[in-house]
Amino acid sequence: MSRLTDALRARFGDDIFRRMAIAAVLTALLMGAVGVADPFYSPPEPQTVDTDGPPEQVALDALNATETNDYRMDWITPCDSENVTRRDGGCVFLRYTVERSDREFDTDNGEGYFGSGPDVYADAVSATYYDFPENPDRSRSRALNLWAGADRLDRSDLAATLASPGVETTVTESNGTIRLRTDNDTVASRLLGSSENASAPPDSFDGTVAVTVDAESGWLRAITIRSDNGNETDWQRYRYDRWNDVTVERPAGTNRPVLGWVFDAINREYRP
Repeated sequence: MSRLTDALRARFGDDIFRRMAIAAVLTALLMGAVGVADPFYSPPEPQTVDTDGPPEQVALDALNATETNDYRMDWITPCDSENVTRRDGGCVFLRYTVERSDREFDTDNGEGYFGSGPDVYADAVSATYYDFPENPDRSRSRALNLWAGADRLDRSDLAATLASPGVETTVTESNGTIRLRTDNDTVASRLLGSSENASAPPDSFDGTVAVTVDAESGWLRAITIRSDNGNETDWQRYRYDRWNDVTVERPAGTNRPVLGWVFDAINREYRP
């Protein structure tokens, strides 16, 4: 037992047992509750964008601001179907609603895309799949889920990539919009997921990435990736809106697992 005690203290600190006791008490009090705020979580300070800076810096800051603000994001792909949720000349494949202020997110299939999988509700350490064709093994399940999975794209990584000396970018301003663009094939290939080795896309691959930002508010509007791979063209767009004006509702009957409370109490890595 002493070895286990020493190991726990070495991994989590001398106050591990005090925190575990607090977690146990709170868990007992909160069992069966739905949508109760996480007592171990301090929301990030919403980050604004200084729109008086150089246009390129405004665009890069807008990408990074997604790490601390609430928003909705539509992942739009080209399609010819009519019985779908359409936007920007394409179809909404998935819709992400991210409420960082409460560390929750929801992913909904676009209308007509039920085959892509279940809708997902998740908080920092738990996930619930719902609105899936009736199947007792898949319609209600829970698993540990990293908060980093709240969105398909890592915008901070994209910002760092576009700011690096090895990636040439151009920036334009018109009609209240800032547009940051690169013709770097590697970056476009990685974002499209079209190359297993992002550092070496096919020779025939020709891609562009454009980041669009509202010049007045500083909020990110869209990330658009276009490509031409020989005889085949492709594009994807990630459309952002409703900044700091979204609410994620925990689906009925999906209480947070007990392990979620305990895990959040003793593991500091999941707290921004």
